[in-house]
Amino acid sequence: MPDKSDYVEFEGNSLSQDLKGSNFVEDYNTWRENCQSISGGRMGVKSIPTLYDFLKSHMDGNIRAKSRNDGLDGTGAIQFMTLIEDIIDDPDKIFTNEEAKLIESLSSTLAAMEGEGEKAGETGPARDPAFILFTETELDSAGNKKFDRKVQGHYATEWYAKRNEGTSAVDGTWLTGNNPPHQALFSETSTEFAKPKGLVHIMKEAAGAIGGSDLDVLIDTIPSGTDAADIDEISGIERFFDKVTTTQTYWSAGGKLLVNKVRKELQSTSFKIGNADREIVSELANLKINTPKGAAGQLNSFTLSSTATPIISLVDRALKRKDKITAPNGYRAWQNSTKRGFDYRKTARERFGEDTGKYSPDAKTIGKMWQAHLWG
Repeated sequence: MPDKSDYVEFEGNSLSQDLKGSNFVEDYNTWRENCQSISGGRMGVKSIPTLYDFLKSHMDGNIRAKSRNDGLDGTGAIQFMTLIEDIIDDPDKIFTNEEAKLIESLSSTLAAMEGEGEKAGETGPARDPAFILFTETELDSAGNKKFDRKVQGHYATEWYAKRNEGTSAVDGTWLTGNNPPHQALFSETSTEFAKPKGLVHIMKEAAGAIGGSDLDVLIDTIPSGTDAADIDEISGIERFFDKVTTTQTYWSAGGKLLVNKVRKELQSTSFKIGNADREIVSELANLKINTPKGAAGQLNSFTLSSTATPIISLVDRALKRKDKITAPNGYRAWQNSTKRGFDYRKTARERFGEDTGKYSPDAKTIGKMWQAHLWG
């Protein structure tokens, strides 16, 4: 059973969602913080504060006219970052099926962007920032254009640095498909610009982990109209209350059900869920497992913590399943928590006939079944 701190409110109950070893939220936050720490100066640019700012503005309102990306505004890195941050910046987040599918879809979209634009001059999108295109124009001694040269990845080449005082040429690998934004998005391993790895690999891992997460629910609220028969369909609950009818710990010496003791034990018990029970528990907990807005993952265990749990009715159903009207010690079973609950004690008239002595004829009296006297 997860720690209490692992549970968050979801549809009126408390839910824990374990991504089973995936550190999606932590990894993305590490990735984001690292990008925010890489200055524009470290990337060899002057007008962009950080690598994070570059990626947030990638193909967002800054596509040049007649570019291969003309008409693709908003389809760069910003779409992935905005989606993820809208989801994970909620501190009490439970991933839904809809979000799991969206992350999976967008991780495939981002993966398809890697390498786009590598061949300068071709048509089609060029969304990989490794291949941002720049033009160097060679002039003759008279200042007339001799020819243009296309460079990719960064404008600060050796040629550019020689002609612009105060500018240093960038690492040569940045001009051959491996500049900082490209690494931040696509690196398979940790680098200076991608910690703990590139965004696409963080998203791919998350896509699988969210859909396969383990769910554990504390059922604090039982839906209106739910009765003991509905709850008793769950095999773990049936076994629990069957055990109550055969365990003297839950009964007084005179056959009275110790309701608070049963409730305390029930609320501290985590029930494993089999395939046959999963849909019933999902409905009881209002998890909407198989809907877009439902919690993503597989429901594996639950705890029935609601004070509205019909304990007395569930015990009575267990007694009837076993064709019993007695506590484990042979005394007739009864309770006094509610007038509508079971009370299998005999009346004074049933025990003593018309002469009930000190008892009112209809008063319930404590006594053993005659078979129990024989066993004794």
